[in-house]
Amino acid sequence: MTNLSPAFKESLEPLLLAIADDELIMGHRHSEWTGWAPHIEEDIAFSSIAQDEIGHANLFYTLLSGVIDKSPDEIALARQSSEYRHAIICERPNRDWAYTLARHFLYDTAERIRLESLRASAYKPLADVADKLLREERYHELHAEAWFSRLSSGPMEGRHELTVALSEALSDAIGLFEIIDSEQVALEYSILPESNEDLLQKFLSDASERIESYGLPFQLSPSESEGEFLATSSGEMIEGSDEQAAAPPAIAEAEGKWQVTGEFAGMGGRRGKHSPEFDELWDDLTKTYREEPTATW
Repeated sequence: MTNLSPAFKESLEPLLLAIADDELIMGHRHSEWTGWAPHIEEDIAFSSIAQDEIGHANLFYTLLSGVIDKSPDEIALARQSSEYRHAIICERPNRDWAYTLARHFLYDTAERIRLESLRASAYKPLADVADKLLREERYHELHAEAWFSRLSSGPMEGRHELTVALSEALSDAIGLFEIIDSEQVALEYSILPESNEDLLQKFLSDASERIESYGLPFQLSPSESEGEFLATSSGEMIEGSDEQAAAPPAIAEAEGKWQVTGEFAGMGGRRGKHSPEFDELWDDLTKTYREEPTATW
């Protein structure tokens, strides 16, 4: 990688780190369902998906290793919690099955959109990895879609729980397309073929269309303390309570473009700002490496 210019390397590092951290932390959360999933087939399915995501993280850490001259393990496990750049949605506790499925659906939708774009990256090793992972990630999406189809056509209780979970997860999913460090330089070098702002537009259009195709409302509730909003494909926003309160984070479609305003609770991960839940996850994730960094198996 010595033929890469300093500016090229400087813009490549935060991009690879953000993607790799997303995959690692999401894989870790998925792995927590092992032994706890609703039935044994899902136990196997989520364990497999978790293994895939962590394997994908390793591919991106390996690419980054060639840029910054550190081992993939060192990059993944030798940092403080504030040095991780994953989106906050990845670190949220699993809560219940409905939330896990909602996050699974939104994350894999976002990942597909990101990988489709990165296939055109000017950094060929990254473009090649994106092309390879797209084929594997399709199975993750099919798994999420199968559950959405099952729950959306099932009893009202399941539909309601899934809708509430989508509302909670969607406000965090915005953070998957938060601007990364040196993004403008990455765009100039075509390392990043499209801006995160443009990718967010694609994500919201794709997610809203597919959610509504299942007969579920495209709903956003920024937090329990704020009014609840329902965003339809027409862009109409309906506030559920406290009309006199200060305007909360909001999302709506108008004239074919999605407008996202305010600071969502799921923002900040790309800047190293994480939720308190991540401290416990980080301690568990990195404990063995911190105790025996030179250990081999």
